[in-house]
Amino acid sequence: MLRVFIEYQPFPFPLAPGEKIQPNCWQILLMSAVFAIFVYPLLYKLGRAGRANEKIRDYVPMTIGLILIGTEIYKQILMLYHFNWKYHFYLFPFQLCSVPMYTAALIPVIKNQKLKDSLFSFMAFYGMIGGLSVMIYQKSVLTWEDYSLNWHSIFWHLSLIALGIFSASYLRIGSGSFNRNAKILSYGSIVFVICVILAEIMNFMIVMNKGYNEYTSGGNLFYISMFMYNLDIPILKIVISHCGWYIGLIGYTSVLLLGGLVLSLLYMGFNRLNKAITNKFQLKSIKTNN
Repeated sequence: MLRVFIEYQPFPFPLAPGEKIQPNCWQILLMSAVFAIFVYPLLYKLGRAGRANEKIRDYVPMTIGLILIGTEIYKQILMLYHFNWKYHFYLFPFQLCSVPMYTAALIPVIKNQKLKDSLFSFMAFYGMIGGLSVMIYQKSVLTWEDYSLNWHSIFWHLSLIALGIFSASYLRIGSGSFNRNAKILSYGSIVFVICVILAEIMNFMIVMNKGYNEYTSGGNLFYISMFMYNLDIPILKIVISHCGWYIGLIGYTSVLLLGGLVLSLLYMGFNRLNKAITNKFQLKSIKTNN
């Protein structure tokens, strides 16, 4: 009995046996409502203010990035504790939804304006896609045996949407011509493709150095490892199991690039709708005053 007690490493906030946090439960809906009503409008306004104020432009995303880094450190320590201080490399924070943590924190350090805008573009498009996709398919992250890790996942992806709104507002994404928006999208897409390449290199290095075992699970970074077949991503796991890793990698990258394009069109549509509503109220106000 003493040996079992010493070797067992429970989570500090464990769920009851068989208990699961359900997607769109009232707690998640409440957290989402708080972000939608208070956080997102504030980040949109701060993004606009950041166009003329470098401190707002740099330090707002940096603050969010540092908060995410702090919560990620908690998660990593907690997982180390749970696994008897043996690191599982598939938990290394370099996923599509993890990279915005680094890009946001690094914004003040980047002096080259084009590179800075490329990082903002990445967060506005691909960070936003990561946040939205998980909030739509919440089941993919509500898998932990600990309350704090599940709420961490929801908070994390809501924060990615906040970063996306700030970045899109700062870059004026959606305004101007299609060519202008396509150019901004291309900046973020280059960052995304570079991250995909880096993730696959890291997957390869992890397995080559640590082997394919319970501690690596094929690397699993960006869910595109050539050694990783146990996926829980709809459609992608079917493609990889039937067509092979390289087809899955091409498909994964292409779908996300297409998602960036679709999101760019949505930004443009939202911008035009917002302008139409604003003009309508201004015209009404002028007629009333006359």
